[in-house]
Amino acid sequence: MKIAIIGAGAMGSVIGGLLAKAGNEVTLIDVSRDAIDNINAKGLRFEDKSGLSQTIQVPATDKPSDVGVAELVLVFVKCYQTEAAVSNALPMIGPDTVVLSLQNGWGNGPRIASIVGQEKLLVGVCYHSATVLGPGHVLHAGKGMTFIGELDGAMTDRLKRVARTFNDAGIEVTATENVMEEIWSKLALNVATLPTQSAIRLTADRLLDTPEMQSLMRGLLRDPVNDSGQGRGLSG
Repeated sequence: MKIAIIGAGAMGSVIGGLLAKAGNEVTLIDVSRDAIDNINAKGLRFEDKSGLSQTIQVPATDKPSDVGVAELVLVFVKCYQTEAAVSNALPMIGPDTVVLSLQNGWGNGPRIASIVGQEKLLVGVCYHSATVLGPGHVLHAGKGMTFIGELDGAMTDRLKRVARTFNDAGIEVTATENVMEEIWSKLALNVATLPTQSAIRLTADRLLDTPEMQSLMRGLLRDPVNDSGQGRGLSG
């Protein structure tokens, strides 16, 4: 499959590298000149937690118009970069191109659909973790499930094809009829854990150690009470 990755940061590089290693025609799209030059000159280097390092040859560019129309465009930029990045990627998006957002947060789907059309859009969440170690050099810190789906919950042929492409590359993917629930669940998880880890300086595996920590995270999942006295938590 011809695949373009918008955002050659940590997650975009790891997922793009694994898809390229499996034989797909992958191009990484980024705005960082250092990352582009290092990837093109030395290959994409990524390591895992065991210390195993590998280098994968995959082209990188800041010019989507040089890539041509892709079958699949993956969006991995930060949410505040979404509109600009997808608009810049329009030369790669043809009538049959599928655009898949695996970004964190809420609202990326509508942002992308407003540019490319909802009929081209798939959305999802990815529980892999990765860190940039340097330009064109990333750490694949953890593996997890990836969930993707259509906004209307349909189990379409294109959804199944994208899921199969990921699974064939060793990226475990579930095509789901309830993708919006999966996105909401990850948002709730991030709300409860990320600020807590940062403020208290604990690793994720320590967050359930005490009742006090569990109570703090429950509090983070609750919305402020509105004027009517009724609030709705993120988990509700």
